[in-house]
Amino acid sequence: MSFVNFSDLPDTARVWIFGAENPLDSSQVQKLTENMGLFLEQWTAHKSELNPSWELRLNQFIVVGLDESMLAASGCSIDSMVQNLKNFESAIGANIVGTSLKVFYRDENEAIQCVGRAEFKQLVENGSVNEETVVFNNMIQTAADLRQNRWEIPMQESWHMQAFGVLV
Repeated sequence: MSFVNFSDLPDTARVWIFGAENPLDSSQVQKLTENMGLFLEQWTAHKSELNPSWELRLNQFIVVGLDESMLAASGCSIDSMVQNLKNFESAIGANIVGTSLKVFYRDENEAIQCVGRAEFKQLVENGSVNEETVVFNNMIQTAADLRQNRWEIPMQESWHMQAFGVLV
């Protein structure tokens, strides 16, 4: 089975976003492209083929999309996707993280930064990060969320605000 172009996924398609702690170089991108192609071609749920896609954004974020209108992902299929990425990261020497372990944001120079949750909280407390800081909401659920600019948003519009708050 071949996978579809990400832009062809319906707005209702489910998405998972994984961030690399650092931008991927051209060699890593090439290996990622090969890896994701091979994985998605054989990705199944309950031995039935899925209708997935993927894209790399900003050379740092792997976005996997799945049209669940015909068949939804199962727990085992999601686990296999995560395991594939874990195996891949060790093969290329990159650290790829899921949605909750790290916080991605843009610093004052608009460069993408990746820090642990405790460090992000310290940045909030010392004023380096505030409600206007652009954060990456890697917990969005659908392709529509991605297309309607709910991914890269000011902290005040994201779950980050409730989790970390802004101290005055």
